[in-house]
Amino acid sequence: MTTQPERFLIFNNGMIGNTLFNMPAAAWLKREYPGCFVGMVVDRVGRELVAGDPNVDALHVFNKKKDSLTDQFRLILALRRERYDVSLHLRKGVRNEILARLAGVKLRAGYRLKGSPQHLHVKLDEDTSVHRLESRAILMEAALGRPVELDRPRLYADDAAEAEVRELLASVGTDPGGYYVIHPTGDSQGGIGWSLDVYARAVRQLAADGPVFILCMPDEREEVEKAIPSGGPVRYYTDSIAVTSHLISHARVFAGNDSGPAHMACAWDVPRVVTYRDDDTNFTKWQPIDMTGCRVLRQSGFTPEAVVKAVRELEEKDA
Repeated sequence: MTTQPERFLIFNNGMIGNTLFNMPAAAWLKREYPGCFVGMVVDRVGRELVAGDPNVDALHVFNKKKDSLTDQFRLILALRRERYDVSLHLRKGVRNEILARLAGVKLRAGYRLKGSPQHLHVKLDEDTSVHRLESRAILMEAALGRPVELDRPRLYADDAAEAEVRELLASVGTDPGGYYVIHPTGDSQGGIGWSLDVYARAVRQLAADGPVFILCMPDEREEVEKAIPSGGPVRYYTDSIAVTSHLISHARVFAGNDSGPAHMACAWDVPRVVTYRDDDTNFTKWQPIDMTGCRVLRQSGFTPEAVVKAVRELEEKDA
């Protein structure tokens, strides 16, 4: 581009972890291009996470699995009205590229897709040997022609979600900072297949010291509850992502597999224990960007005793 771009569009419709690690791009743009306008394409779940981000001026919702052609046409019109100069395709997908092209975005940058016709001006192979934040920075550097360094993800308060969490905590007789949050599953780590029993035994020990909220997807709850029965100090929450995020934000300690909720805990600076499978490539991409208040467990050393020990260490450090 011959002139400095002023209006940026970030395609960020994807899984929770990806959504969180793409959000720092908006913060960088706002800092490096003062007065710029940043729009973001998210899915409906992502919208709950991004809604409070002061670095995002406009949210455009697109769920490629559910949105009709009419919905997509309306989205294109909305994007055209904003007259974006640059689109950063941090979420891969030819459909996203077509939307940006039909919306008249002047410079479109994203990752190369093998065997697919693409609609990008700048495309490069994604470097999967580096952390997710670094791979996003590399793409932005290629598109904008200047060095990019992205900070870690951060989340922002949602007043309605916060109020709902306060009501939830009052209903079970606990206060912010008085309970544990456990996420024993996670699609990205296949947690229901190898970690559920270990977390179940850890929960039995932790529940002696305070309420425990278990997080899981609604379709996982039946199986998870067989291993970790609800009742007494053990409660389940399987609904709104915004409320889930705020529930995590007030946890005494979070413990769970590397997945969206673990990244939420990091974004909120919550003391956390995060478990990863014994896969060094995956760990490089998704390891904690900030180890302050964090303990990492790998599958080979993952036991109930290790989980409880890590939780206790964080509690002692925070005391």
